[in-house]
Amino acid sequence: MRWRWRFSSHSPRIPGRDAVPCCTIRGCGSRMSASSERGGRPSSRSNAVGELKGFQDMQITRRWHSHFLRCVAAATLVLLALPAARAGDWFYSVRPHDNIWTLSGHYLKPGISWQKLQAYNKIADPHHLPPGSRLRIPVAWLRVQPAKATVAAVNGDAKAWLPGQPTAVAVTAGMQLGYGARIDTGAHASLTLEFADGSHVLMQGDSELQLDRMSAYGNTGMADTHLRLQRGRIFNAVTPMPGNDAHFTVQTPSAISSVRGTHFRVAAGASQSQTEVLKGRVDVGGSHRHVQVNHGSGVAVANGKRPGRVQRLLPAPALDCPAQAITRIGYALGWPALSGARHYRLQIAPDNRFETLLLNRVTGTLPHASLPDLPNGHYALRVRGIDADGLEGLDATCPVHAAMHPQPPLVQAPQANGKARHPRPDFRWSESSEAASYSWQLASDAQFTHLLAERPHLTGDHLRAPQALPLGRYYWRIASRDSHGQLGPYTDALPFDRVAPPPAPSVGAPTRSGNELTLGWPAGSPGQRYHVQMARSSTFAKPKIDQTLDQPRLHIHKPASGTWYVRVQTIDTDGYVGDWGPAQKIRLPCMPCRIAAGVGGGALLWLLL
Repeated sequence: MRWRWRFSSHSPRIPGRDAVPCCTIRGCGSRMSASSERGGRPSSRSNAVGELKGFQDMQITRRWHSHFLRCVAAATLVLLALPAARAGDWFYSVRPHDNIWTLSGHYLKPGISWQKLQAYNKIADPHHLPPGSRLRIPVAWLRVQPAKATVAAVNGDAKAWLPGQPTAVAVTAGMQLGYGARIDTGAHASLTLEFADGSHVLMQGDSELQLDRMSAYGNTGMADTHLRLQRGRIFNAVTPMPGNDAHFTVQTPSAISSVRGTHFRVAAGASQSQTEVLKGRVDVGGSHRHVQVNHGSGVAVANGKRPGRVQRLLPAPALDCPAQAITRIGYALGWPALSGARHYRLQIAPDNRFETLLLNRVTGTLPHASLPDLPNGHYALRVRGIDADGLEGLDATCPVHAAMHPQPPLVQAPQANGKARHPRPDFRWSESSEAASYSWQLASDAQFTHLLAERPHLTGDHLRAPQALPLGRYYWRIASRDSHGQLGPYTDALPFDRVAPPPAPSVGAPTRSGNELTLGWPAGSPGQRYHVQMARSSTFAKPKIDQTLDQPRLHIHKPASGTWYVRVQTIDTDGYVGDWGPAQKIRLPCMPCRIAAGVGGGALLWLLL
């Protein structure tokens, strides 16, 4: 009679009493079998043959016995290790003073007795549970109850529609939302939800999220969460949990993304959705097809279509983080262009948790962005590329220190690279609404290592230089100080030149050519212009000629006879208007009188008085 049996990690079968077994165990190096005939006597053979067969049988028996013991030992180890590897179990670490009755009442659903828990864990003494030991509880035995999501942080305009309520309510930090709630964020809003298992979801602006199903397994920390993203973009940080019933699922109009613990983003647009995995693995399904998306990869799913090809996400940009505090509104942040990037997303948050977004902007194709006005403080900034399929890549993150306030006033004079003619120039600025006073500095170098003058607590909107300045180049700057004494950033160093004022031109003797009279004066510096006035009165109250010329001369066609007064002033290249030159008196003779008297041209007198 022949027997054969196999060790199994599920339901071992014990052979009959007289069985000669055959065992097959994974990890056991070989397979052996033996058979035995029951009853009967051996046939008559020679003693030599009988002795030889007996010796062979004895050797086979010994080898089989040795191998059988090894198989039994291996099977025993497998069976002993089986409970720890059983799927669908939740583990509880026993604490001092725990007992099986309180634990059963706390974690088990009605109908599951403490005796079942005792038997499942093979507890010999239910009165004494060793602290630090682990109890295995099947997830199917755990209490299941509705769970809520808590608004961990919110920034901007966000509303929630709650079941049974006809109007929306404003979302506030600390608010608890149950299943069936629908959340809508404004264009510049953001918020973070915290779920029963410790998972977090960041909703970006212009997003709509439905809380479809939220269940918690007692106080185990495990949860079953199903979200529906109708539009917009979310980032999910899902807490890893054991058990087949612990799920976190995000559904969009075109796909379903399901995980048990990972970091991933989901976006829902008008025609497709995207899933981008930053950590772990996500199952993405659509139109009866599923794909596994590993960390660093993403997939786009068009509405009504199967998931597309899984592809690598764009790498993080090589962001050059600002080493110093940012003091200017509109600070230009740049990075090397990423191959394959169509756009970039820039986000700024109060800290590196990114629970809310102060800025969430998609830039153009060029790899740079201007930072907005930020209150003084420390922030976190991140940038990522966006490819042609709308998949957003890995983040480059930077800490940012903003020190923009109080903002310096607007400078009026002297402007950068301007000119100052007075030995003690006037410095002027517009008053800032953030300033209670100002700090003004004058130096001979752009680094302000050689200060010539300083006024640290200055009020008003102007100041005359404390001392006369020789001709040369100088630098000045000014900063605002608020009512608490906090000094804000200085303006950039403003260079200016202390120069001599342009000379006041004197008009020379007039010249005549036919019917045209020409008045001239000495030329100034290149680029200077000239303001000329010609009047009958020395007060120039009503000038007959009032012109600005690029050249140092004035042409007058058929001038009227009589007495005239002429004066000129120089306009410098920066618009500065110099003093009037001395007024010149010109007497022009009467041309008709000359003709009537028959006087020759040589008798005509032009008088410059």
